[in-house]
Amino acid sequence: MPTVPHDIATGFFLLPLAVLAALTILLIRRSRQLWWVVGVMVGWAALTAALAASGTLADFGTGHPRIPILVVTQLVFVIWLAWFSRWSGDLAQIPQLYLVGLQCFRIPVEVLMAELAARNLFAVEMTFHGRNFDILTGVTAVVLAIWLRRDGEESLRHVLIGWNLIGLSFVTAVLAHGVLSIPYPFQLLQLSVPTFVIASFPVVWLPTVLVPIAYFLHFVSLRRCLAERPSASEGLST
Repeated sequence: MPTVPHDIATGFFLLPLAVLAALTILLIRRSRQLWWVVGVMVGWAALTAALAASGTLADFGTGHPRIPILVVTQLVFVIWLAWFSRWSGDLAQIPQLYLVGLQCFRIPVEVLMAELAARNLFAVEMTFHGRNFDILTGVTAVVLAIWLRRDGEESLRHVLIGWNLIGLSFVTAVLAHGVLSIPYPFQLLQLSVPTFVIASFPVVWLPTVLVPIAYFLHFVSLRRCLAERPSASEGLST
């Protein structure tokens, strides 16, 4: 396994914790019944960290797609939670300003990925120097959040739908590149650098924590957009 430099490792450790903390505040201020969601997400982060630290995820030769299984499991959970669960209505009461604004975490994510590529630990194709346009989602999230604060979300509903769909396409393209280039025996994509590093801690939190949160925020935002009468309230209190 490649050794991740301390500065990049620190970034991949602190950023997911900060995003989880911000998401916790959003959920708990919306409804105290959502404590269990926080518990699941924190427990998931601890589980994936333990698997990576133990070296379990770095066993690529067996052909068992452990990392893809983890990614798909968490994505299924967040899609169910945001769209189909009994709590989806409560989640859809979170104002768009916060759902969109939190997506700015994708800017430092892309910077960290580019730093990995600069040190030959990550494929440049998967950064904004290559085929990855996801940094645009982070940058436009800041702009759109300012716009929402000025004009409110009702007048921007169609803009929000389009922005979320584009953001989903960007993150899905990056995720597909990453999963298909993992060096399992059935690897489908050959990139400039094999994607070994995502099996190490704390970089493992990129596909198993940060990517699912990006999906979660997009789906909750879309759920709110498509609701018949989305709440006009800008508060988060119950």
